[in-house]
Amino acid sequence: MKHKYLASTAVIALVGFGTAAAAEITISGTARIGVVTTEGAAAIAGDTTYSMTAHDTSFIVAVDDNVLYGTRGGATTTGGSVIAIDVMTKSTTPSAADVGNINALRARVAEVVANGATDAIRSAAAIDLVSIDGVLARTNATVTTAVAKKADTTVGKNRVRISFAGSGTTDGGLTYGFSARADHSNTSTGGSQYISGAFGKISMGDLNGGDEQMVGNLSGVGSSGAGSHQEFAYQSSSHNLGYSVSMAGVSFAATTDLVRGADATKTGSNTAYGVKWSGDMGGATVGLALGTSKIGNVTEDSMSVGVSMGGLSIMAVSHTNDNGPVTAAVPSTIAVAVASGATHVGAVAKVDNLDTDTTGLSISYAMDAMSVTAYTRTESTAGVADKDYSGVGFTYNLGGATLKAGFVDANDISIMDFGINFSF
Repeated sequence: MKHKYLASTAVIALVGFGTAAAAEITISGTARIGVVTTEGAAAIAGDTTYSMTAHDTSFIVAVDDNVLYGTRGGATTTGGSVIAIDVMTKSTTPSAADVGNINALRARVAEVVANGATDAIRSAAAIDLVSIDGVLARTNATVTTAVAKKADTTVGKNRVRISFAGSGTTDGGLTYGFSARADHSNTSTGGSQYISGAFGKISMGDLNGGDEQMVGNLSGVGSSGAGSHQEFAYQSSSHNLGYSVSMAGVSFAATTDLVRGADATKTGSNTAYGVKWSGDMGGATVGLALGTSKIGNVTEDSMSVGVSMGGLSIMAVSHTNDNGPVTAAVPSTIAVAVASGATHVGAVAKVDNLDTDTTGLSISYAMDAMSVTAYTRTESTAGVADKDYSGVGFTYNLGGATLKAGFVDANDISIMDFGINFSF
């Protein structure tokens, strides 16, 4: 890679850190030209699903048996008449009688909302009415529209990036700097700035989370990444304030996203941490890293192991998101209880909050000007079919330009990526 440097000497005033320091600005560039072919998606058959659950059935029965609402088809207030409701499944069409019974119950509840004896009773009935409407919505069919097979596509991939980096040192020994870039000729993207010293390094700008900085991703293939399926979905990827420090082979990073502008409504935690040890073991360079982040109420944990020796590099990454415990289904309380001052609670549907575990492995081997890379990554979510991604590719260094090609199986969709990458 060839670099051209623009060096300038500037007088920099940093309160408490001294004055008069030399600063250097570096300009470099990358570009690529190539093509990516993506296999068309298979046809999707149409389907119809009914999603009324056993929880919905028990809720309807409980409301129907509530003395506030009387019996079906009558006006008595001495007891309820339990409605027999079938649970809807994918293969079960809701009967007209079931839907009619629920609508009749809804009418009785709506009457109490309008004419209940007290405000408390009317409010309780209003909560039940909303829940009944939700059940009725689930008796309707969910229709999956058939989708025809998508044809293969081939697109050109080209890009130019100009990168700028600056660094300097104060008389007091602090190092400062920045990085930024322009894509093509007229589109800029945010950069980052830092100041560092014996205390560590403080950075601001477009930063990866502390967990991603330490744990990392797998090695990819192709001129433009072939979909970048070697990367893990770190939820902390848009942080803008970070601290990092390294000593005795151990590195630590912590990041957060300062609330700003339209993000003023952001709630919950918003932090990420990572730690990594690197050292030599029997002639091989080994790295062990752990990371964690919490954004809102969602926690992610990650770890990686990397080994490199000679031209061989191996990277293994594991990533787990914890979306919280299962939210149990809670039926509505009996609305008549509000007459004695008890709090009425509307029905709450079950929420699984399923976790996703992602694991992956990449292997690269460099031989003089050529290198080959392969990776595999699997996403596993309980109750959902696994998603599998794998790729293989090679690069050949032409001296300032690199020929790159890759083939990826992205969960049964084939992607071929070929091109030449340049550096300046």
